Amino acid sequence: MDRTSGEGETLEQRTRAIHRLYLKALMRLDALATADGPAAGVCESEYATAQVEHKLQFHRLNVLLVQLGYVPKDLATRAEIQRELAAQTPRPGRRRPERTTRAAARAEMPVTSA
Repeated sequence: MDRTSGEGETLEQRTRAIHRLYLKALMRLDALATADGPAAGVCESEYATAQVEHKLQFHRLNVLLVQLGYVPKDLATRAEIQRELAAQTPRPGRRRPERTTRAAARAEMPVTSA
């Protein structure tokens, strides 16, 4: 039972993609929230935006699951999403600085003692 959308991808593939977006929105909301509301240092508008995004993705996921009629196997997990986000985020201080031409020339000069 592999229904397709008008764009060529199956309903199950769309459900998987929306599930990933839902998990990202949920993780973003979790990062910005405490039990009582926004975490310290988080502005209200950023928190409200994260809440709206979470609700939107949750609604979209539910609509697709109802259309599909079942929950697909092997949906993404939070750990997979975290690994993907970590791989996309550049890590400062991890790159070695490139040698300048002058530094490279000095490094290749023989050392002489007096």
